[in-house]
Amino acid sequence: MTPPVRSSPPAWRARGALLGRRAAATAVDYAAVAVPLALLAVLQVRRGRTGRGSGGARVRVLVAVALTVPVTCGLAAAEATGGTPGKRLLRLQARGRDTQSPPPYAAALLRTALKTAIPWELAHQGVWDLQEGRKRGAALLACAYAALAAQAVMICTPSGRTYPDLLAGTTVAGRD
Repeated sequence: MTPPVRSSPPAWRARGALLGRRAAATAVDYAAVAVPLALLAVLQVRRGRTGRGSGGARVRVLVAVALTVPVTCGLAAAEATGGTPGKRLLRLQARGRDTQSPPPYAAALLRTALKTAIPWELAHQGVWDLQEGRKRGAALLACAYAALAAQAVMICTPSGRTYPDLLAGTTVAGRD
């Protein structure tokens, strides 16, 4: 049996730099999403629609349909056409199975749903449940954080791919 091959220190440094750029790209993308969220929150506060009961079923569905779905579809479209704003800024690109071109929209949508939409919606549901005094909110928040933690752990795999990358058949690499 052949012993595992260890990467040289320069390879680990390069991988660490890529991971840092990926994290920064995600932060840029999420900051771009946070602006409309902040505006919605300000509108809600001005209308006096905060506090207990603000996470009713209608509001929960409205947030998913009016915010999560369009943002997810928009980020996926950006991935399928060369990269999200954060990836473009940091000279990264999600790539499809051929590892040379952007992923097809279906793969980009799956990747974005696993990376962003599902943890995001679990967190929304958890926050609303906690706000309304329901116990399951903590469990939903824990699920969202577990999904994010699993993504972080997968980054540390030898392939350097997250679970959304593995399931969608994508990779993230620096642009030439």
